[in-house]
Amino acid sequence: MYPLAHVMAGVLIGLVLAAIVGDRRVVALGALGAVLPDPIDKPIGHIILAGTVNYGRIYFHGLTVFFLILLTGLLLYRHRRRIGLLAVAAGMASHQILDGMWRHPVEWFWPFLGPLPQHHYSEHFLWDTIRQGLAQPSEWLFLLLITGLFAAFYRRELAAALTRLTGPSARRMIFTALGLVILVALAVGWRFLL
Repeated sequence: MYPLAHVMAGVLIGLVLAAIVGDRRVVALGALGAVLPDPIDKPIGHIILAGTVNYGRIYFHGLTVFFLILLTGLLLYRHRRRIGLLAVAAGMASHQILDGMWRHPVEWFWPFLGPLPQHHYSEHFLWDTIRQGLAQPSEWLFLLLITGLFAAFYRRELAAALTRLTGPSARRMIFTALGLVILVALAVGWRFLL
């Protein structure tokens, strides 16, 4: 599970879609779709269904849910000219490709190839996987890249929000606090690397 690698793929898809359709919101929606399957399927599979399925790539990692979202997105686009759900679907498709779901046909084509099979993972598998993901230097690099891309792409919106919410001294305090948060995050990430 490398959530920021998925987010980065969704951001890149969103940037391409934004250039095509001229709607900047699709960048964030593509990123949302790219990460969405994990925070839904992992807790369901490894916590709620731990006694039966115990697998984190189930419903939102499959083509059934993907095609339902895609179809709904196509209908919304056709009738209301809203592309947001199509961006979410494109992000979800990237997630399935990066996870190599074709290697798990029963889960990918669920329910058409039968019920979800039972897997055997330790009861701490989900938390161990999260810790391993945080220890990856690529995830920290993706965090910096994603933050930079969002800051650059949405700079007008961020500047307008900061101007509305704060005066100059409060802005300095917010940027200082944000800098400290980034330093602490990097320090924590560095600790995982050692």
